Amino acid sequence: MNGADYVLKCLRAEGIDTVFGYPGGAVIPLFDALYRDGGFDVYRPSHEQGGTHAADGFARASGGVGVMIATSGPGATNTVTGIATAYSDSVPLVVISGQVGSSLLGKNSFQEVDIVSITMPITKYNVLVTDTKDIGPAIRRAFFIARSGRPGPVLVDITKDTFEAEMEDLPYAVQPIEIDTRYLDCMDEIKEACDLIRNAEKPVIYAGGGVLKSGSFEELRKFAKLLNIPVTNSIMGLGAFDRTDPLSYGIVGMHGQRETNLMVYRSDVVIGIGVRFSDRAIGNRTGFSEKAKIIHIDIDETEFNKNIDVDVRILGDFKKILQIMTEELTDVHFNRDIKEIEEKQSEKDFLPRRYIETFQEKLPEDTNVATDVGQHQMWTMMYWKAKKPYSVITSGGQGTMGFGVGAAMGAKIARPDEEMLLITGDGSFRMNHHEVLAAASHKVPMTIAVFNNHTLGMVRQWQGLFQEKRYSHTDIYDALDLEALSKAYGVNYAGKVHSPEELEEVLEEIDLDEINIIECMIDHDDGAYPMVAAGKSINNIIDRDQMY
Repeated sequence: MNGADYVLKCLRAEGIDTVFGYPGGAVIPLFDALYRDGGFDVYRPSHEQGGTHAADGFARASGGVGVMIATSGPGATNTVTGIATAYSDSVPLVVISGQVGSSLLGKNSFQEVDIVSITMPITKYNVLVTDTKDIGPAIRRAFFIARSGRPGPVLVDITKDTFEAEMEDLPYAVQPIEIDTRYLDCMDEIKEACDLIRNAEKPVIYAGGGVLKSGSFEELRKFAKLLNIPVTNSIMGLGAFDRTDPLSYGIVGMHGQRETNLMVYRSDVVIGIGVRFSDRAIGNRTGFSEKAKIIHIDIDETEFNKNIDVDVRILGDFKKILQIMTEELTDVHFNRDIKEIEEKQSEKDFLPRRYIETFQEKLPEDTNVATDVGQHQMWTMMYWKAKKPYSVITSGGQGTMGFGVGAAMGAKIARPDEEMLLITGDGSFRMNHHEVLAAASHKVPMTIAVFNNHTLGMVRQWQGLFQEKRYSHTDIYDALDLEALSKAYGVNYAGKVHSPEELEEVLEEIDLDEINIIECMIDHDDGAYPMVAAGKSINNIIDRDQMY
């Protein structure tokens, strides 16, 4: 075999049968091996960034690892935004990039880029491979690091001559994930946390993406239900706890509901599980809670005291820690009056909310949702009732416009028997709509809702609030015709709707086995509220009527 054949042997041993990739000079041998092998499902995007987002969406929806292949030079650099997105959101991603031949390295050769140096700050591990004997160890280490601890992206850069070189069929063994026993060193801290909870009056759980990454959602449910403690989420934690449960209060922070933010701010104990306490969630270091004791349970010790000062730090396996705490607190049950958040009638009549609720009512119950980034993302996070894990696909830490279509395609490939809804904005959709062509080419069905307000809505909202309504370069009034674009891509333009009633009619007519694009028209002054200004405490809430 040659090096490229051996790469495929390694991928198969790691349980990979689906890859995303875009061919180019340096990876011609690898694509030739894929062609000859015939055992992998290969999805070619329209652009390497979209392909990396697709591999990311596949990983998020499957709970596994996404794989992206790109060629050298611009092919590799086009993956950088996708890698950074995965790094911020702790998504296990393996990017295999081709590199110029070994004899051409360091000579500014055609399509030569030092992608290892470029991606060093945004990968858990990366390596340049110039010898066939190093292929196996590099890929084994890459998958191990991508999956283990706090997951994340890795990159393996392989020279073209290494792909082409003949080699022996070497044995390959997967490096098993080590059992995390660090919680055993935190038994005093676990007891201290339980004592704080036992003596609390108004505790709150703040659950993040780590609960999903670790598969600890059932342990979270048992813990919250036993103690009758309300559960809030970071954006990345949505799906970790059923949003239809009366204990679920949704997201907290910059776009958290007023009642949710105030509940957290006035609590006396906050139990943070698998969260970064990011600036968008806490406002500022002292602004997340008025006087609460903070318990932080995490798998990454570098997160402790990074963004917020905590009182108890517990490091290690969430499953084990929650099991121990649940057993320790079986006699504790809070009798607080927990109920669904009651919102103003004006909020219930808010058109973007009614669109989202209509989609949820009319599409099948197993529908998963993906978003791009902007106001539509915040509305989705606020109003979509995620009931199951891995069902919300969105870019959190990077806030990557252009994430949506590729990620939705990857997620649908991972969960082909469940419906996929992409909610995007007219601004975000312009950045990635060419991936609709990739989805159409590979026959990956989805429903795409373009929330069209003819503006870059979130930026315009900030300009209205903080730049005295100087709307600089945010309005979008041009000749883009989504119906004509849909026809060009060979997908169904289901229509332009102005009300939930019109949307219902459209949803009754579409074929969910196709790609359907629906334009949902909204007003450019419809903002994502409530809102907390950057750096302010989460109780400093701006409501919709305060913008004007």
